[in-house]
Amino acid sequence: MYFNSFPRIVYSLDGGNTGVLVTDIFRRITIPEENLVTSTSFDEYDIRDGDTPEIVAHRLYNNAELHWIVLVVNNIIDPRFDWPLSTMALNNYVTKKYGVGNELVLHHYVNADGDVVHSSYVAGTKTAISNYEYEEELNEQKRRIKILRPQFVETFLKAFERFIKNG
Repeated sequence: MYFNSFPRIVYSLDGGNTGVLVTDIFRRITIPEENLVTSTSFDEYDIRDGDTPEIVAHRLYNNAELHWIVLVVNNIIDPRFDWPLSTMALNNYVTKKYGVGNELVLHHYVNADGDVVHSSYVAGTKTAISNYEYEEELNEQKRRIKILRPQFVETFLKAFERFIKNG
């Protein structure tokens, strides 16, 4: 559904002798919010553990195929890296990144304000942050997203189609 509105281009596979008509998947646009809907057309949404863009779109818009709206509105280009991992996937990721048995090894220290400090910091209390805690915090920062309110989806779809055709 997302690529249905994209223009088609002729792509040469042999240096220009023959061409194939393909969808221009490299077309990337940024739609200024003021041209779509007002800022009051959006809500904040907390992604639940295990949610995918398709699950969120189905839950909000009753249509999993509109998952791309969730991604576009949040400027998420690669959901594998920009979407929060489930708890199980996060556990696997941390183990793979840091190695078996290193999940709870010290990553860094933070002071009372949450600023990263050196291990020799003595001006106040410091808290040790493990590799797992560090990655978990990064993952949690991805949970709060902006969603388009369902009543504005049709307006968004029409505006998106206009913008994608006009570049």
